[in-house]
Amino acid sequence: MTPEATAVAEANLAFYRALEARDLDTMSAVWHHDEAVSCVHPGWHRLDGWDEVERSWANIFANSRPWAVSCEDMRIALAGDLAWVTCVEVIVPFGAEATEDAARMQATNLFGRVAGEWRLVHHHASPSPTGESESEESIN
Repeated sequence: MTPEATAVAEANLAFYRALEARDLDTMSAVWHHDEAVSCVHPGWHRLDGWDEVERSWANIFANSRPWAVSCEDMRIALAGDLAWVTCVEVIVPFGAEATEDAARMQATNLFGRVAGEWRLVHHHASPSPTGESESEESIN
């Protein structure tokens, strides 16, 4: 993996760590704070602009029980100051059976290089049609 791809993988991992921790400050540090950012949570309409995206994370974190999050079948592509990660998110509520109660989402995360740092500019997740990832590779 190139140094650039490694930096994008680290930014992607920071997003999933913030999601798992349900930590709005950490989530805020991952995102670019701009009106151009957008987010599509599973089953939601598109949210536009950092203020709207931030409100959505605050609501999700305040109204959900703890969970474990991992990312499987991660693929990274880069083009200049834009990078995208496709993966399968695996979200398991604490106390649940990992194999039975896991929610698997197909996700795309777009990162832009802002002042030399990779910042999330778009996140889109939707339920996986098969419920399984395409490969055995995973990160935690």
